Amino acid sequence: MIEKEERILHQDADEVNKRVETLQEMKIYNAMRGGIMRGKKREKKHIYSLGIGAVVTVATAVLITFSFFKEVPVTALAQDAVRSSVTKNWSDSEIFRSSSVQDKSFVSTLERNLIKPVYQSVEIGGLKVEVMGAVTDGRKVFVLHSVQNNTDQTVVPADFSLDYGDFKAPSIGGSLDITSEDNQIRPGQIKYFVYSNNSLSPSVSYPKDVKFNMALTETSEKALASSGSSKYRTDLDVPFELDPDMFKDKTHTLKVERILTIDGQKINVHQVLYTPLSTYVDLEYDKDNEKQIFELINPVLIATKGGKSEKLYYPNLITSFNSEVYTDASKATLVYKNIDYSQPDSITLKTLGISAVDKDQMKIVVDLNKKQIISAPGSDLELVEPEPENYAEEGEILLRQKIENETAQLSITYPWFSNIFTDAQGQVHNNVTVNKTTSGGNFGGQSSKDNTVVNELRYRFGENAKDYPQPLTITIARYANPIMDTQSLELYSKD
Repeated sequence: MIEKEERILHQDADEVNKRVETLQEMKIYNAMRGGIMRGKKREKKHIYSLGIGAVVTVATAVLITFSFFKEVPVTALAQDAVRSSVTKNWSDSEIFRSSSVQDKSFVSTLERNLIKPVYQSVEIGGLKVEVMGAVTDGRKVFVLHSVQNNTDQTVVPADFSLDYGDFKAPSIGGSLDITSEDNQIRPGQIKYFVYSNNSLSPSVSYPKDVKFNMALTETSEKALASSGSSKYRTDLDVPFELDPDMFKDKTHTLKVERILTIDGQKINVHQVLYTPLSTYVDLEYDKDNEKQIFELINPVLIATKGGKSEKLYYPNLITSFNSEVYTDASKATLVYKNIDYSQPDSITLKTLGISAVDKDQMKIVVDLNKKQIISAPGSDLELVEPEPENYAEEGEILLRQKIENETAQLSITYPWFSNIFTDAQGQVHNNVTVNKTTSGGNFGGQSSKDNTVVNELRYRFGENAKDYPQPLTITIARYANPIMDTQSLELYSKD
């Protein structure tokens, strides 16, 4: 499971050989990723997440908790809320160094002592949430907090959010990370969490007054059998001040408005934004492109000054698919780790290619009766005969995609399909999103080994789908299809 999880999440590395050609960079990239993955396997932590990409990393128990409670409305309880605050400098970075936060900027933020002290809390019925500190650059936010349980029942987080008055931080892209091995807060315990969200909209002027909300629920048999009754649920909110412009004097924007062309497809690079938390590169894929672009392959941001260069690797990717920042698939942001900004002599964006599919091929056509794929992008998708341990149901297919050779490690797009499909007569049907009789077996996810990425997917047409006019057509939302074409674009030069 860990290996599959880590294929979804971008990893960080400090430095690589600065003078390598394209093939060498690919080999070094693969070797470093492998080393980082092996190191990560020594310690596994859990993440709660409402974001699409990170949901694969949630432990099974946590998934059950969140699916069970996500529809429960927030209700006010009869107990009086006891609010308190402490005025002191930030001094708790060490507590949070062991957190499972995957954002590379978080550790750097702790090391540079950028957390703003808050130390405001609310307690209801023996359950206490304290916001200890927070930090934001207007595009991402971290809220570091503790949960103290002075009751006689074990509780777990059931929901969380950050409110900006009339605005609410997007739920997609928000996550709750823990510093311990499980999410349960037992009687007498204090546990520490980090709420993070990398999907704040750059077009919104967020106010300073915010409110962190957390819902805690009991884990007793009665509580689990109550269908989320408010009797076993406590909702706590902690208001505090968080200035979205706290780094205004340390933020630098370089307007670019240049076009990067890869495999004949145009990518508009709008700007590079430097903040103390991260470095952001805003992109837009030309709507007249013949191909739908899902991501750049190994994009590297290179800044030079005085004959020396600094390379930023392995950015996170913000799209309409994993955030609410964008509403269509044509826009994206590369999020690199932060660097100490000083006016560079030049800035260059280099990439080894794109993961993309022709727009008229964004579909998979399957004949259930013939057990055959009629058409799909590329030639690496196969229909898998289910094994007993896969627990495949009637009208469910198992798909496997293998991407081989050195380029495989460089494209981590995980396929995603529409939840509706069309039969041969044009009738639209909904797929079956929940397996009715089993947990789904052990088939699914993404793994990598020996320069080969394997994507496994399940698609449930439904038990009556074999009676529909064949073949059946599934629309593709995202797909792994690496196209290697090394290109560089100078984004800025002072000359």
